[in-house]
Amino acid sequence: MRISQFQKYSQRENTVTNNVLLMLSRLNDLNVNYYKSMIERLNEGSIQQYYYPRPIFTQQVGINKGIIDGHIEVKSSKIVIETKLNSKEFIDKLIKYGKVFNENSQNQLWHLSSVKFEENEVIEINRKLKESYPNLKIQFNNLLFNDLIENLEGIYEENTHDMELRLLLDDFSNYCIGSDLISNEEYKLLFVPTGFSYKWNKKHKIYYCPTSWHSQKFKFFGLYNWKSVRTLSEIETTIIADYDANTNELTIHSNGHTDEQITRLKNGLTELAENQIGLKYYILPETSTYETDFRKITHGGIQGYRYKDLRDYLTLSDYNDVKLIADELRKVTWK
Repeated sequence: MRISQFQKYSQRENTVTNNVLLMLSRLNDLNVNYYKSMIERLNEGSIQQYYYPRPIFTQQVGINKGIIDGHIEVKSSKIVIETKLNSKEFIDKLIKYGKVFNENSQNQLWHLSSVKFEENEVIEINRKLKESYPNLKIQFNNLLFNDLIENLEGIYEENTHDMELRLLLDDFSNYCIGSDLISNEEYKLLFVPTGFSYKWNKKHKIYYCPTSWHSQKFKFFGLYNWKSVRTLSEIETTIIADYDANTNELTIHSNGHTDEQITRLKNGLTELAENQIGLKYYILPETSTYETDFRKITHGGIQGYRYKDLRDYLTLSDYNDVKLIADELRKVTWK
């Protein structure tokens, strides 16, 4: 068993904070642009759109009395992280941390937990920061541990050649899951890009992938194609199996499946007519898989799977009606 980069034996807040800092430090060590991208992604939609973690080299810089031939600038920045495991920090205590920030600096205050402040609380925090520190620009970030994982996944999707980055993503995700820092399973949607296999996936209501993928627990599953999540369902069962297309033999390595589910899988693989080894197959419900149109509005598609907390997009009293959720997702978009 490969040794994880993240210590897993304590639930104390200082250990969690240490491992978050270790992840960010490792990200910076791998490539400073990865670290820069992470900070900017976490600041999406804020005034401070750009983050400068390294010297900026420019030449021929114009000033009032002439032109500077060469110019090297290191922009000041400071990020303060308040970590809570499964609760929110007292707002007045959070505001006091603004004392460490400086003028003419990129100042960020992160609240990192498995629960977020409500929108009205964020408004109050920003108001109190402005009142308490009128000469400072402080960006407040209301973050979940899952936000770190999602943005780390996004960086990997743009750099799939970097296996060290993949290991960092796997280790940090597994650490957060194993430490119960992510607790939104009943609201979590996993959706996967399908490409040329979309028609086959939709027809047979089957999706396959390596057994090591999708370590987070989730309730809802979607097929993504052409910049939109096209179907929504739960998972009926997950079968781990090998398939030999030459002999049409299906070897099952998991338990608890009905004959009908195994027959469905074999029929689908017979039509696909490809050898498959070391994969798991998500078998989707025949009668309760619903079409939807949960659209991505930013440029480009996705290169890998994504997780979304449905509560970030929908306001429902009950998240058990899959058809209702599918219908409501048609009305919203994501980035």
